[in-house]
Amino acid sequence: MRISISRSVAAVLVASWCLAAAPPAAAATRQARRRARSVPQVLLPASASAWDVAVGQAARNGLGRAQGAVVAMDPRTGRVHALVNPALGMQRAFQPCSVFKIVVGIAGLSEGVITPETTHRCEKGCWNWAGHGQVDLKRALAVSCNPYFEWVGEQLGYEKVERYARLLGLGEPSGINLTGETAGRVPSFVRPEAVGHLSSHATGIETSAVQLAVLVSATVNGGVILRPQMSGPQDFVPRERWRLPETTRLDGLAAGFAAAVNEGSASAAFDPDVAVAGKTGTCSQLGWFASYAPADDPQLVVVVFRRHGSGHGASAVAGRVFRELFGGGTGATTAGMP
Repeated sequence: MRISISRSVAAVLVASWCLAAAPPAAAATRQARRRARSVPQVLLPASASAWDVAVGQAARNGLGRAQGAVVAMDPRTGRVHALVNPALGMQRAFQPCSVFKIVVGIAGLSEGVITPETTHRCEKGCWNWAGHGQVDLKRALAVSCNPYFEWVGEQLGYEKVERYARLLGLGEPSGINLTGETAGRVPSFVRPEAVGHLSSHATGIETSAVQLAVLVSATVNGGVILRPQMSGPQDFVPRERWRLPETTRLDGLAAGFAAAVNEGSASAAFDPDVAVAGKTGTCSQLGWFASYAPADDPQLVVVVFRRHGSGHGASAVAGRVFRELFGGGTGATTAGMP
């Protein structure tokens, strides 16, 4: 499948490496092909700002040669600064693993099943074989506790879990101004005995990195589901798709996302110069990290997807991105961040 790019989107930028010595012609050709396949493609807006260019470079550097994708977006407007490897970040959907716990948490809060202070005892059966003990929402998000969210999902039932998944933009294209976008998948029916596992592992759910960027943006922008647009800053106009119902509760999520980085599953994203927050996901040899920074004033959402990886590894990628952009008081300022 080819990517069609609108007039507001630039061509793909591809890095290149110089060879120290020239091998025989046939071997050189094979080596060049292998290198081309390993180099991540980076999409930038046609009228890219200095900040867009800096974000694209940082995202590519952060991912390195890992097989995966990175999307970087302004959570306040939906403007996409850069998309690394669109074939994996936009055109294909994958099981979002524990990032889906965000959906279950929002559903549980909004339906009155839990409050941020509600606790559940995590014993054997979690990824941590000994269990996490008594955990509240903050701790459950920080350590990605499976039994906590299995319990919440079972209390909700799948009909409500599905409703909030779709309210948060899953199961249909985000509307980004690139063709070939996947719709992902949200099942219309799940057996009652499977709801708990789905709620903790996202079994049967498929999402793209772009969709998750929209989702995590809604948790920090007050519940606005944005239409992502790859566009330069000049004459840019944000586009809302819809707003979450007034009854939607988001309180308590931010504390859990911050704790994931400061003391939990996303510790590899910790940055002493900027507070990073987010949610990891690991399953089926897939790794995710849906994140944003600065945590107290979110200006950049970064979603990392890695094949043959883990959520911890994906958080390390995001950490490198944020450190390059914000580290030491440089990066964001010198790049002309809006």
